[in-house]
Amino acid sequence: MSYEKVRSIKVDEKAGKVFVTSACNNVRPLTYYRWECTSFSEILKEKGRLAVDIKILKEFESGNFQGKVGKYTKAYDALYYIFNDEYKKFNWRVDKFKWGTPEHEEEDKNKKMLRESEEFDDLLKKCLNYKLPKEKFLIVKNVSSYSGNYKAYGKSCLTCMKWHSNKEKATKFDFKEDAQQHIFEKFKDEWEVEKY
Repeated sequence: MSYEKVRSIKVDEKAGKVFVTSACNNVRPLTYYRWECTSFSEILKEKGRLAVDIKILKEFESGNFQGKVGKYTKAYDALYYIFNDEYKKFNWRVDKFKWGTPEHEEEDKNKKMLRESEEFDDLLKKCLNYKLPKEKFLIVKNVSSYSGNYKAYGKSCLTCMKWHSNKEKATKFDFKEDAQQHIFEKFKDEWEVEKY
């Protein structure tokens, strides 16, 4: 499935236009372009800023947009970590063992209708307005060397974890659960999550 790797989104309310800087994930080399998303621009003109923010967040939630883009990434994280109980009935991701079964087809049809509801929009509004806590979380591990024991702090990369003795160089996560998900399975007993 293809999706847009989004670098930035600019909502120009004065001009009534929405610009997206992105690259298609399945085209190599990755080339980022700035383009006007006319469907978002129309929503902005007709329904206003909040409506277009909700539509953009829906694109991230559905997987059509991926990447770290300020308020939309934070709102998506809030949806996933803070409002998860409310989100369960809208969540389109299903148990892989249900995929393709009649039960899944019925559930999928119901969720599609729910995802078009005002109730889902209200939940996304709550996520967009949610203020993240100031506390951050780091991934740490204990290291033994000739000079003694010390803590190393993890910088999360796409395929690996890089370690630094300086916490400022570490990846700072907004949610403890997010940090825990970045710990590779075979290191669950060795790496820990610590408050920054």
